[in-house]
Amino acid sequence: MIKKYKVGVLGCAHIAIRSLLPAFSSSERFELAGIASRDFHKAQLAAAPYHCVAYGSYEELLDNEDIELVYIPLPTGLHYEWIHKALEKGKHVMSEKSLSCTYDEVRELVELACDKHLLLIENFQFRFHSQHVWVKELLERHELGDLRCFRCSFGFPPFEDRNNIRYSKSLGGGSLLDAGAYTLKAMQFILPDYSFSLRSASLYQPSDMEVDLYGGAYLDSPQGVIAELAFGFDNYYQCGYEIWGSLGKLTTTRAFTAPAGFTPKVILERHGRCEEILLPADDHFSNMLAHIAHSLDTGEFSGEYIQNLNQSRYIGQIKEYCYGK
Repeated sequence: MIKKYKVGVLGCAHIAIRSLLPAFSSSERFELAGIASRDFHKAQLAAAPYHCVAYGSYEELLDNEDIELVYIPLPTGLHYEWIHKALEKGKHVMSEKSLSCTYDEVRELVELACDKHLLLIENFQFRFHSQHVWVKELLERHELGDLRCFRCSFGFPPFEDRNNIRYSKSLGGGSLLDAGAYTLKAMQFILPDYSFSLRSASLYQPSDMEVDLYGGAYLDSPQGVIAELAFGFDNYYQCGYEIWGSLGKLTTTRAFTAPAGFTPKVILERHGRCEEILLPADDHFSNMLAHIAHSLDTGEFSGEYIQNLNQSRYIGQIKEYCYGK
């Protein structure tokens, strides 16, 4: 019999309600066992469609010994505290990005997870969309020639609610820890064989705001490939990356947020021709949960530990470059 892992959710964030709760519920490998909120009524409303237990506190859910995996969609500024508490209770953890606000915090969490042999994974679901498999296979066939440049942009218009958590410093807001994190992850995920080093970065923080509103970074590698990243909360919507080589260029148009059933498009330019290629629809949330289940089955967590540390290291380097230690 295939094992089903019991899942508890800390918080009723929009991404949890919209995407992750349905994904967990429809998965053959997971069972939603509980949803917690500091507002018990919110927890009840979120739990009702899934017939699971509602908790009026995060601690109460963590005390449930039957829950094996905890999903944490709380604001980034709360991640360190609750990831730490979940790991101390012996729970595997899947957390929204960014994993925490500083490299030292992430390193401590990874060390704790390693000591207790628990999974700690950051929810970059786009890693599991098949469009990126197609891109990687094209690169392996050397169809773009020798690579020269990776450009990535993720940004969107301002949020209507000025009290949005992304604008709060105490809650771990700011474009770098949110949209910028995607661009850094994409650079590492799409080009894992290149050792990128930060050369320059910029974070723009208006005088009337607590956090950076938009920014960018420039990195290079010993292999001769450069990376140009741009991100922000006050931008025309962009959600893709471009790979430029000696023989051609490839551009994705919906790299990070393709919903289930959406047909992604890539633009391939070679030999004086430009092709628009439609790729199969996919469900990266479902694929991600399959990856998590496989990791729990096998106990293979080290790859996620390494990714967590590398991701946080780049974020820390950009912060230090822009703001100092």
